[in-house]
Amino acid sequence: GDRTYVKAAAGVEPRQVAAGIESAFVASGLNASVLADSYAQRQRLTGGALQLLQGVMALGLLVGIAALGVISTRSVIERRQQVGMLRALGYQSSMVGLSFLLEASFIAITGLVIGALTGVVLGDNIVNAFFPQIDTSVVAVPWGQIGLMVLAAYLFSLLTTLAPAWQASRIYPADALRY
Repeated sequence: GDRTYVKAAAGVEPRQVAAGIESAFVASGLNASVLADSYAQRQRLTGGALQLLQGVMALGLLVGIAALGVISTRSVIERRQQVGMLRALGYQSSMVGLSFLLEASFIAITGLVIGALTGVVLGDNIVNAFFPQIDTSVVAVPWGQIGLMVLAAYLFSLLTTLAPAWQASRIYPADALRY
């Protein structure tokens, strides 16, 4: 439709000007709005959508960390005889626990790096799709925040794998090889 922009004089409330224009042209069905209010409403909607997306991503991260703990636990149970054989060959219990932690660390670091890089690329694509007027080459990527999130996720993933690694280190060769 047709749009006409009106600038309020200095010291005059824009909402009062919009109300005055609407009342003057009520017969024409004119709708007057304040641009600052429209922009603020759009910004709130965009912020809410981005917070929803962040929440979904955080939930996915938590599920992934929990899954790593479950996989580590199953790995210890399924490899009980192999761990017993290693212990019978002379592996110390600390070496067994460390090997399970290193395995889980490799999985966690690989997933976190892939996830962080995918998130940065996806974020850039979203900004380009929804805000084409923004030059994304000058938009700063919050590497510090991303690094802190990756570090926190890594530490939590280690926490979920400590118990299975400790459980693996407590496997005695005679018990594991009995079956």
